[in-house]
Amino acid sequence: MRIKFLVVIFLLAGTLNLYAQSSKADSLIKLAINTAGQHSSDVNKLIFTVHSIEKARFSKFIGIGKKRLQNNEGIKEGQWYGNETISKVYLGNLSQMIHEINYFKPYRKKNGTPSLFFWPDFYQDFLGTQCISPLNYDGFYYYNYSFLSDTLVDNQSCKQFVIQPKFKTDRLFKGKLTLSLDGWIVRWEGEVLSDDILYLIDLKNAYFNGKWIPKQSDITVKGGVLGIDGEFILNQNIIGPVENWPMPPQVFSRPTNKKERLNISEITFDETFASQLLKNLHLGLLRKWKLRPTADRIGIDSVIYNYQDIVPEKSELVDEIRESTVETSIASYDALRKSPFNPSQLIFSKSFYFGQRKKDFYPFEIYYKSPVFDSNFNTVEGFVANSAIVLRRRWAPYKYLEFEALGRRSFGLNRNTGYSKLRYKTDSFDLQLANGDYISQFNPDNTISSEMNSLSTLLLKNNQMKIFRKEFWSLSLINRFSSRFYLKALIESSRQSQMDNTTDYYWVNYLGRTFSSNNPTNKENLKEGFDMHNSFVTQVQLAFRPFLSYSYINNLRVSDWGSSPLVIFKYRAGWPNVFKSSINFQLLELSYIQNISLSPWVKTGFILNTGTFIGDKPVYFQDYKHFNGGISLVQTGDMLATHRLVGYYQNLSSGANQRLNVNHYAYSTSGNYVEALSQFQFSNLWLKPLLGFKKAYVKELLIANAYYINNQNLFYNEIGYGLDGVMKVLRLEAIANFNNGQFNYVGLRLNINSRIRIGNIPE
Repeated sequence: MRIKFLVVIFLLAGTLNLYAQSSKADSLIKLAINTAGQHSSDVNKLIFTVHSIEKARFSKFIGIGKKRLQNNEGIKEGQWYGNETISKVYLGNLSQMIHEINYFKPYRKKNGTPSLFFWPDFYQDFLGTQCISPLNYDGFYYYNYSFLSDTLVDNQSCKQFVIQPKFKTDRLFKGKLTLSLDGWIVRWEGEVLSDDILYLIDLKNAYFNGKWIPKQSDITVKGGVLGIDGEFILNQNIIGPVENWPMPPQVFSRPTNKKERLNISEITFDETFASQLLKNLHLGLLRKWKLRPTADRIGIDSVIYNYQDIVPEKSELVDEIRESTVETSIASYDALRKSPFNPSQLIFSKSFYFGQRKKDFYPFEIYYKSPVFDSNFNTVEGFVANSAIVLRRRWAPYKYLEFEALGRRSFGLNRNTGYSKLRYKTDSFDLQLANGDYISQFNPDNTISSEMNSLSTLLLKNNQMKIFRKEFWSLSLINRFSSRFYLKALIESSRQSQMDNTTDYYWVNYLGRTFSSNNPTNKENLKEGFDMHNSFVTQVQLAFRPFLSYSYINNLRVSDWGSSPLVIFKYRAGWPNVFKSSINFQLLELSYIQNISLSPWVKTGFILNTGTFIGDKPVYFQDYKHFNGGISLVQTGDMLATHRLVGYYQNLSSGANQRLNVNHYAYSTSGNYVEALSQFQFSNLWLKPLLGFKKAYVKELLIANAYYINNQNLFYNEIGYGLDGVMKVLRLEAIANFNNGQFNYVGLRLNINSRIRIGNIPE
C-alpha cells in the first residue's frame, strides 16, 4: 500500500513538474512575443565584418532547353555557380545598412554581384511572402510550442522549444527555437514552404552587451517553376570583433530625392535569361525575406566598394564549387551581343545595334520583325503576313524615340496595307502618333489573338475574330504622374469600311459547321454590317489610388499596391462634323478595382464597372460598349478581368457543337450597364486537401462574375471553381452561367496557369 502511495505521489509530482515547466514555457513564449518589437529595434548601431558565400544550381531543365543554355549562356544542369564576398557592415537596424565591399570573387560566372548581408527578422509578425513568424502576435493560434530542454549558449541560460503548426498548410514554420530567459532569439533552426518553394533557415545569434546579435546564418532555398528545378544556398558568418557604432542620426534619414518606378509592368516582363536569374537569386531573397514592407518604413542598403588584399579562409562551400566533378562552364549571357550579318538572321526577328555601347543599351537600334512568326489566317483576308522595321534612338533603357513602318500582305484579297508610327517614350511618359490603312477588331480594348483565331478557324471552323477596315490617323498619350495618378488620352480620325468573308478554307471539317459572318449582330444591333463612314473619337481616362501607402528603399519610393483601390474615370465621345465625322455619342464609365490579401492563404480581387451613354446612342456597332470575355484557345493573362463564358473558344466542354459559336458581342450594348468581376484564391479550401495537393503549389479558385444590361433587360452571371497551378503550368476551371436566374450550362476550361497577382500594377 505504501509503495502504491509513493508511486502515486511520484506520478503526481512528475505531472506537476511537467505542468510547471509547461507553464514556464508558455510564459517565456508570451514574453518573447510581447517584447518582439523591442528586441527587433534593439539590434542596431553595430559594425562587423561578414564573410558571405552563395551558390546556386539548376538541378533540372526542360529537355529542349539544356543544349541552348549550355551553348548560349554557359549554364549546365547540375553545376554549381557562386560568389564569395567579404564586407564590412555598418548596421543601423535590420533594414538599414551600409555595406563596404572589401573582397569579391565570382565562381563560374563571368559577371557577379557581391552578396549583401541580411538577417531574416523573426521578431516580425510576418516574414517573406506572408509567412507567419513563430513570434507572431497570434502565435498560439497558429503554433504548438513544446518545451524541449534547457541549454547554455555563450554562458547564458536558454530554453529550447519545438515549434509545430496547428494547421496543415503552407506559410507556417516548423523547427526548433532557442530563447534566452528574457525572450531574445538565440537560435532558430527550421523550415517553411511558401508557393511550392522550400526555405531551410538556420540562424545563430551571439551575446553582445546585453543583447543577442547576428553571428551565423545558413539558408537553403529549393523549388522550381515551369519544369525548371534548382536550389540556392547562402552562408554568412560574422568574423572578427563586433563594435558599437555611434551612428549619426542623419545617416539613415528620410530620402529627399525620392524616385519611383512607374513602368513596373514593362520591367517585370522584360526579357530574362538563366544567367540573369543566377545573378538575381540573392537579390530576390533579400527582397522577399529581409523585411515585410510597411507604410513609411525606410530601408537602406548603401554599397561602398573598397577592395583590399584579403586571403579568405577556406570554406567547404567554396571548395565544393571549385572541386565539382561536373565539366566547368562559365555562366554568361549578353542580350546585346553583336554578331556578323547573315541572311539567315532574317528568318527570325532580330535587333541590330549601332554606336558606342553603354552599360545596358546601345544608342541606336534597328529592329526587324520577321513575317515568319507573324503570319496568320482569317476568313476575310485569307492568309496574311506582317513585317516591320523599327528604328530607335535610345538615351536610356526605357527612354527612346522610335519610328516603326509595318507592312501587311493579304494574299486572299491581294491587298497591301500597313501603318507608320512615331513614338517618344520614357519611364513615365508615352506619346504616339500613327497613320495607316489597317484592320481593327470591333472590341479594341480586348482583342482576340490572331494566332489563336487562326488555329480555331482552321481546326474548329470557328472564326471568332471580327474585323473591319480602318484608314486612320491617331494621337495617344499615357502620362504616369506618380504611382497614385495617371492619365491616358486618345484622339483618332478614321474612315471605316465593312469587310466580309471571302473564303471558307479550313484544315479540319469540324462537325461540318459553316463559318459565321464577319459582321456581328445582337439583340440591340440587328443589322449586319455598316455603311462606310468617317469617325472622329476622343477618349480620356483618369486613374487615381486615393489611399496608397509607401515605404522607402534607399531613395526609391515603393508602393504597397494592395493598400488602395484603383478608381478610374473614362470618357469616350464621337464628335459629328469634325473631319467629316458622322458619329455622335458620349460614354461615361466609372471603375473600381481592389485587390486584397485577406490572409496569408486567401487573396481576392474585385472589379466593378458602371457606365452609361448620354445623349444620342451610337449608331455603329464598333462604338458600343463591349465586355471582355475569355476569347482564346489558350488563356495566359490575369483572368480576373474577363468573364469566363462570354464568347470564347470553348475548347473543352460538353455540347461543344452548340457553344463553339458563342457570339463574343452578344451582350454589347448602347445603353446603361453594371459589371462586376471577382476572384478568390485559396491555398486550401475543399478539393485540394482531398486530392493530396497539400504540399504542391496548387491554388483553389472561386469565381463570381455578373453584369446587368438595361437595354436587353438581362442579368447575366456565372459562378465557378478552379485549380490553378496543376503540374505547375495548367489552370482547370468549371463554370456555370445563368441568364435572369435561368441555368444555361456548365463550361469546362483548360488554360495556362494565371498565378493571379494581388496588387494593382500601373498601366
